[in-house]
Amino acid sequence: MTPLDELIEELDADLDTWGQVSLYEFSWFLRGLDRGLSEEEIADICQRTYDEFTIRNTVHLEWFDWPLTDLSAGRRADPGTPPDFDINTTGTVDSPFLVLVPD
Repeated sequence: MTPLDELIEELDADLDTWGQVSLYEFSWFLRGLDRGLSEEEIADICQRTYDEFTIRNTVHLEWFDWPLTDLSAGRRADPGTPPDFDINTTGTVDSPFLVLVPD
């Protein structure tokens, strides 16, 4: 199974379980696979996964403040907002951050 396949499987499970997917989870999951992927490879896989995930699921982006405690507290992101996968993470989440939520 490729890292992209593993990530899509993980995100599908997260959406089913939690009803949302925070974009920082894309890169955090890939780093957790410990496959020695470069930041460029992680960025590419995150974008390709985002493209596939948003085609397969009826979702949109919303801004949330950290920590995420209330799914009703999001603010819909403007159309065309670029996804931020927190590629150069230091292990913390900047606030606000983007979350995919069902339409």
